[in-house]
Amino acid sequence: MHNISNIKTISQRGFIILLALIMTIGLYAQSTAKGVVLDETDMPLIGATIMIKGQTTSGTITDFDGNFTMPKVKNGAIIVISYIGYKPQEIKYTGQPIKVKLEPDSKTLDEVVVVGYGSMKRGDLTGSVASVASKNIEGFKTGSVVEALGGQIAGVQITQTDGTPGSGFNINVRGVGTLTGDATPLYIVDGFQVSNIDYLANSDIESIEILKDASSAAIYGARAANGVVMVTTKSGKAGKPSITYNGSASYRKISKTLDLLSPYEFVRLQGEVNEKYKDTYYKPGNDDNGTSYIYQSLDDYTGVKGINWQDETFNPTWSQDHNIAVNGGSEDTKYALSFSRYAENGIFNNSGFDKTTAKFRINQKITKQLSMDATINYANTFREGAGTSADNGRFNMLAQILSARPTGGLKIDDATLLNSAIDPEMLEDGTSLAQVNPVVQTESVTNTKRAEMWSGNLALTWQIRKGLTFKTAGTYNTTNSRVNVFYKNGSKEAFRNGQKPYGQTQMGRDVRWTNYNNLTWKQKIKKHQYDVMLGQEISYRSNEYLLGQAMDFPFDNLGNDNLA
Repeated sequence: MHNISNIKTISQRGFIILLALIMTIGLYAQSTAKGVVLDETDMPLIGATIMIKGQTTSGTITDFDGNFTMPKVKNGAIIVISYIGYKPQEIKYTGQPIKVKLEPDSKTLDEVVVVGYGSMKRGDLTGSVASVASKNIEGFKTGSVVEALGGQIAGVQITQTDGTPGSGFNINVRGVGTLTGDATPLYIVDGFQVSNIDYLANSDIESIEILKDASSAAIYGARAANGVVMVTTKSGKAGKPSITYNGSASYRKISKTLDLLSPYEFVRLQGEVNEKYKDTYYKPGNDDNGTSYIYQSLDDYTGVKGINWQDETFNPTWSQDHNIAVNGGSEDTKYALSFSRYAENGIFNNSGFDKTTAKFRINQKITKQLSMDATINYANTFREGAGTSADNGRFNMLAQILSARPTGGLKIDDATLLNSAIDPEMLEDGTSLAQVNPVVQTESVTNTKRAEMWSGNLALTWQIRKGLTFKTAGTYNTTNSRVNVFYKNGSKEAFRNGQKPYGQTQMGRDVRWTNYNNLTWKQKIKKHQYDVMLGQEISYRSNEYLLGQAMDFPFDNLGNDNLA
């Protein structure tokens, strides 16, 4: 028995020693990786990314001297070193200091970027230019190309002008440098200036370049003070005719709304604010008709559901997106035809957006030195909705939803309050339009805008001799729009007008044409690359607007047809 006990004791001690050795080996297997990252000229690369292959939660970057330190790296782990414009490298960690020399990525530097009236290799750029490829735009099923750019470009702010579908977006390339002026950038599509790019379909975009600094946008002069957004649309590809289709549909619903006051909480706070408000919401005894008050005390509101204005106003939304494209051709003739349709309804009643676009583009090589590029664009958009930020103050829809009281109290039942255009209790103290019913407001306002756009582009390029090219191009663009606004009984606008409906119709026509001619000389002499351009451009724009308005309609059944 004594010998057996000694054997057990020795075995236990041996197991503990073995476990300690394993833990020690495990600890020594991990160490802090150190190293330096250099470029092809042995200069340190600042901000190079250091990652463990297969891990996305840990990593580091190089400092001002190109050095890096990364703790807890196992021997044998694969370290990935990457830097923009350079080929990434993978190195197996052995516990020794790492010295890496990255090589330039010729594919990235040779990438052609559209700038100004021409194009350059990215490696030759000296200004700040950001690019977004088509694959990063097509995946966004939105009604606006600008919306698809959100979050993809550093230093570019994109904000929606209103919550209504199709209301448009603002782009700030260099921030807002003016308090009252316009900070909208210059939009260029296929070489021509346009007022916006909302008429384009996401599936028609080949690439988007944003010229950020003054040196990149200088060729456009003062027009480019707020940056330049340059869009290149897709053209045909040589080969057999191909037909592609992609479509999607989505359903969205607000899953979590704001936690607002319940009727009990609201009434309790009203009494704390002013004692006189208590009689509005509860009172012991009977009314003048001898009927007991429904709310005798504050406790009677316990468990009362009341009106949830968010649930009453917000609706589920849906959207659908359809795109079909046909392209093909030979080496001399290439064509591309596309059609798209996007539709979306808003969270408010009578709100939504519908956009239909069509595009045809043909590239023709007429002779060995002469080529043609022609494009026809069509877009039809329809937007409706009172908007979420109307009045830009306390009377906008969202503010009214959050400030409407959840119960009518003793003077008005909840059903009547839900169907009243203006909260009658709020008017008794003389406060004009203190509370607008957001449900009735969305149902009582008709606000629609329809726009139809046609444009045609034609460009001829003549290669006079090697390195010397002449290009002439022209575009014609016309947009017709019609805005109908009608305020029915029940809207706050009709209430201000003495409970009488009124409306207005605005029709507009925008016409512009542009012609530019460029002579470009590109030549490489020994180690020097020369790129010289002589250009001329002429533009014309005309705007016409017609506004009709009438008030004091006796009824609102016909809407704006009453204007006739």
